[in-house]
Amino acid sequence: MRPIRTARYAVAAALPLTILAGAAQGAPATASPAAASQAALITLDADTGQFTTATKGGSAPAGVRTLSTLDGTASTSRVLSVPGVGPVLADATLADSPQKNARAGWAATTEFADLSWPDLGGTYTVYKDDRPIATTSGNSFRDAHVTPGSEPFYRITADGETGGAWGLNTTIPVARDAAGLAVTAGSIEAKAKKYTNTKITWRSFIRQTWAYVPSWAKKISGCKYAGGYKYAGDSRGFSKKVSGPTFRAGVFANVSWKHKDVTHKARTGKTRVYKKSNSRLVETRKAGTKKIKFKTMSKFNGKTRSVRFSVEAKDPFCKRGGIGVNANLRLTRSGSYYAEGNYKRAPDHELYLYGYKGKKHSSRTVHRSKMGDIKCLFKAACETSRIGSHGGY
Repeated sequence: MRPIRTARYAVAAALPLTILAGAAQGAPATASPAAASQAALITLDADTGQFTTATKGGSAPAGVRTLSTLDGTASTSRVLSVPGVGPVLADATLADSPQKNARAGWAATTEFADLSWPDLGGTYTVYKDDRPIATTSGNSFRDAHVTPGSEPFYRITADGETGGAWGLNTTIPVARDAAGLAVTAGSIEAKAKKYTNTKITWRSFIRQTWAYVPSWAKKISGCKYAGGYKYAGDSRGFSKKVSGPTFRAGVFANVSWKHKDVTHKARTGKTRVYKKSNSRLVETRKAGTKKIKFKTMSKFNGKTRSVRFSVEAKDPFCKRGGIGVNANLRLTRSGSYYAEGNYKRAPDHELYLYGYKGKKHSSRTVHRSKMGDIKCLFKAACETSRIGSHGGY
């Protein structure tokens, strides 16, 4: 998948209130990848978008011929003839991306899968089905532990400041001849075409039943109601439901894979204030959606789309504090994605992808975070945390 960079910034606007309890966000546990790695022989040249091979020294290119190309509506596959190897199946869906740093690819036989990506410098970690399997300072890797007929998902992340990440859905062929590999390429296209659209859902919500702005925070928060008042929360946990759960602010988008339309809606929930002593409703307001934005970043080709959204929604009763999010996503029709961005650590946040095949859909949790720093809800600016997720849906 293409690497997407987002600036780290302090978000000054977003939604509600001061909650008097918060949970620190836990870092996900990761396994230690293997120390050694093997460079790929068959690699995608990010400059030309063509597959090539290299000698052991890694400098002299050898001849690779394209025997056939399946440039479908959902994927692009090539059957290559590689000296010393024979027929090889390769995926070139990202090879013609207008962004050179997005041009990752794979080539596979019954015995191995060669992965390659643009060289951004630094060190890379290779994951197979969410399990780290290697680290490398080069921009390619060969997985020699494959099973014919399997469909492993690989992702590659760049450590340090480079920020690159790519996701590759692969198919390990069962055929060894060019004709058989062309049949497998057709199967890849047929599978990718089953995806008709992908839905994106971001919701920011208040987990607690009640939220409070203490009297001492009234001035610094600019909230109209403090001390003897309470704000109704959403009283829920994380939910994968496509619709239904309440929220403070959200973005809901639909990416079509059959035509160029990308539709989206920006929404906010009602904020209700009650008297603390007798729970009497005092006032109800709804935050504006003017600063909740969604934008398509790439042209339609039926295979990949890049989108960006941002959420800034102030509490309608407070002048400072609130929700702030900035995220970028790269999607492929075949069901892989990369997401990166920043979010203000309050309140709770959730991001899901839904891959539709007609009326049926799969779902993927891209991001979930509980409120971390309580000061984020009443300070004008606050430290942000990172959104970083890659995988299949």
